[in-house]
Amino acid sequence: MRIIIADDETWVRTTIKNMLMELDMPLDIVGEASNGEELIEMSQLHQPQLAFVDIRMPKIDGLEAIRVAKELSPQTRWVISSGSSDFKYAQEAIRLGVKNYLLKPVDPQSLSACVEEISEDYNHDLVKGNDEFEFLISSFVWGNRTLQDLSGFQSHQFSGTLICIDSSLSESLKLQLIQTWLKEIQTHMKKTMNHKDIRYAKITLRNGDYAIITAWNPSHRSIMMSIRSELVHFIKSKMIEYKTDYFSLTALQSDISDDLETCMGQISSLQNAAPLRAVLPHSGVWLKKDLDFYQNNDQPIVEISRTAERIVRYYQSNEYLFYKKEIDTLERQLTSIPLHQIKTIHAICEFFNTTIKRAFDPNSQSKIWIEKLRELGEKLLPTSANKDLANQDLINHVIRHIEQHYMDDIGIHQLATQFNITPNYLSTLFSKRVGVTFSKYITQIRMHKAKEILIEKTNMKIQEIANQLGYYSSSHFIKTFSEFHGSSPSQFREQHLDK
Repeated sequence: MRIIIADDETWVRTTIKNMLMELDMPLDIVGEASNGEELIEMSQLHQPQLAFVDIRMPKIDGLEAIRVAKELSPQTRWVISSGSSDFKYAQEAIRLGVKNYLLKPVDPQSLSACVEEISEDYNHDLVKGNDEFEFLISSFVWGNRTLQDLSGFQSHQFSGTLICIDSSLSESLKLQLIQTWLKEIQTHMKKTMNHKDIRYAKITLRNGDYAIITAWNPSHRSIMMSIRSELVHFIKSKMIEYKTDYFSLTALQSDISDDLETCMGQISSLQNAAPLRAVLPHSGVWLKKDLDFYQNNDQPIVEISRTAERIVRYYQSNEYLFYKKEIDTLERQLTSIPLHQIKTIHAICEFFNTTIKRAFDPNSQSKIWIEKLRELGEKLLPTSANKDLANQDLINHVIRHIEQHYMDDIGIHQLATQFNITPNYLSTLFSKRVGVTFSKYITQIRMHKAKEILIEKTNMKIQEIANQLGYYSSSHFIKTFSEFHGSSPSQFREQHLDK
């Protein structure tokens, strides 16, 4: 917690500072002001979470300084430390929204209780704000909200990190590991991004991938750049810590964007570039500009990486014919790799060792492990029938859940967790079995229900129908309905009534 101490007497500032430093709390004394003008300047510069202010100070008194500074640093909690118990001062302090009024000499117990109370209050607001931000971003990604619903963040800058999971472990173990890893990342962000104008969210994208979105007011760019650098370092260290022979994580980092729409567009570009992790060193953080370089300058490597990712996807979903076809493609592609790119061969081998089975020797000729891939594929055939039945039963359960809860703000993450599998796997399985993506299926259900309501409840308002179907914005519902049915809800209702 960033703190400013404002008092015209040096010994008072030093006393309060020493008492604060003795508290077992993460406190940072970012400034000491000897008058009201300095307090205003420091508040604007440091954006403290807490400020202790004496009333009687030179140039500008404490109460007037708070009145000005609170406009410049709106998230600051203000505490009066004064030798006067005059009721008129207390009244004015209350009007200014001061959180506490400590009489001098301030004793350690009162100071400790005051800081703990304000810290809890501030952290509660931060958690609430981030929960709301995460909910809004997730709803936007899943098509339940529009950019207008996030108007409170129009002036913010955004950054995104795509998390890629590669593993040959069971879906339940994979899910357990990634959730534990993400929890550690969220805990770190909660500790470091303790500022009201900085927001973070862990979301599940429509295809089941995980992403971390951060947003901040541009006026705090320097603070955020430091926090962002620290976050990248922490992610790298945790990736190394969690890496095993059977589990690996890769993070793809977007550029900084001036709006959410651009940020999500960059996340989409990162998803398109994600297969490159098959030919790059694992457990790393890769910047968008580095991935763009590969995509623009080494198309053969890009195609090989995409083939390798498809091989893993078809193997893990027991799609033998597609798996076999992609191995033939990879065999042809490998002949085009120059001998000096031996690191690419090693990286692909390690990718298969992590995601399929540790059975590939990077130092052997590619034709040897191509044959090994074919052998492993043959073993898929006896288990395919039983696994297909189990997968179909799983998808039937998911479909029933959607039909019962289509009006709720449901996403693939909560269903995947319920069935103890990763969102990415459920997304792939759902698209394969149903023929459309998870999000499109929910939209189809909602649009069919919308037709029923428009026909059966002719007096029901469009806004009420939108809310009943799970849309927060009637304009978004109207746009989706028009795209799906070729006419607006009102036009559809009128056409039906005319028949």
